[in-house]
Amino acid sequence: MAFSWAEVLKRVYPALSARYDVVVGGSQVFYVNLGLALPSKDVDLFIEEFNPLELSRLVAEALGLLEERFEFFRRGDNQIFHFFAKVERGVVAVEVMSRTHLGKISETPLFEEVRHVEREGVFYWTLSLEAYAVLQATRPDGPRDVDLARFVLVFDEVDWGRAGRLAERLGVGNRFNMFRDLVRVRVRGGVRQDRGSTLS
Repeated sequence: MAFSWAEVLKRVYPALSARYDVVVGGSQVFYVNLGLALPSKDVDLFIEEFNPLELSRLVAEALGLLEERFEFFRRGDNQIFHFFAKVERGVVAVEVMSRTHLGKISETPLFEEVRHVEREGVFYWTLSLEAYAVLQATRPDGPRDVDLARFVLVFDEVDWGRAGRLAERLGVGNRFNMFRDLVRVRVRGGVRQDRGSTLS
C-alpha cells in the first residue's frame, strides 16, 4: 500500500503516542500548525527515550506493512531511528530523534513551545513555528536555502519577537537574528512564492 508523507504521519503518530511522548518536528510543523503540507522525504519526530525494535513494530503495524526496514544509530548523545516506508513516489523515512541539536526538548526552553494541536482528526504535540524557526536558524551546518524559502511563505504566521526571545534564552540569539534578517530581505524583495509551490 502506498501513502503520502502526510498519511504516514496521520497513521503513525497515534500509534507511537499511545506508547511514547512524541513531539512533531521538521517541516511537518507547518502541516500540524497551519495545514500547510510541503513536499518532504521524511517525517520528523522527537521521542527522548525509545526502544527501536518496538518503534519499528508500531510503525509497521500502523501502516499495515509486513516487512520492517529500519536503521538505528547514535550521534553523540542523540539516538536516531529511521523507518523506511514505501509511498506514492519512492520512500518516506519516519525519523525519530531523542534530542535536537540544542538539547533535549524537556530540558530546554523549547519545552514551553510545545503545542497540542488537532489537524484532520488527529491530535498532535508539536513544536511551535517559533521553536522550529530557531532550530532551523541554528542548524550545525548553517541555515539552508529551503528553510529560508519556507519561512518566507509563512512569514506573517510567525511571532518573530517571541522566536527571538526564545533564541536568546537558548544562547543562539545572534545566529537566529541573522536567519530572521535573511528571511525579511527575501520578503521585502518580493520573492514570496504561492503556498502551493513545490518547495522541497
